[in-house]
Amino acid sequence: MNRQEIKTYSTLYVVFVLSSKYYGVDMRSTCRILPKEALTRVPKMPPLFKGTLSLRGKHVSVFDIRSRLGLKTTRQTAESRIIVVNTAGKDVGFVVDAVTGVLPVLNSSIEPVSTYDNHSDYLSGITTLGSRQVLLIDLDRMFSIFNSHIPAMQTDNMPAPVR
Repeated sequence: MNRQEIKTYSTLYVVFVLSSKYYGVDMRSTCRILPKEALTRVPKMPPLFKGTLSLRGKHVSVFDIRSRLGLKTTRQTAESRIIVVNTAGKDVGFVVDAVTGVLPVLNSSIEPVSTYDNHSDYLSGITTLGSRQVLLIDLDRMFSIFNSHIPAMQTDNMPAPVR
């Protein structure tokens, strides 16, 4: 398969791990993958908000998407990362256990997830890469609940970070 065919028939996904499950987000929406140390806590924020980071001179809000996917909290490790994506015209981040890579997914291999579980509303499809089942996240649906928090958190009127 040449590069033109790959562009026509597949989409690149950033594949990552959350609670031993594999997930993917469209590479076209992904801005950066950063170490967890880049995160600064902010006091008096809701539990879903994990902190903020500075990216290209802007404050980027970072969230915990585990509860949206019905996953339990796990201990962060040296492999933990923050994936910064653009959704609804805003840069936001979320914490993952590890990033496994950027992989092409054949569009024809993506199946609907309507019967996967109660958290399928946040998924755009499911595919298999090698022996791994990868759940593909719909970023707009995933972050729709957070959108009301994002504008307020991306201003300079935020409480002082805790270091």
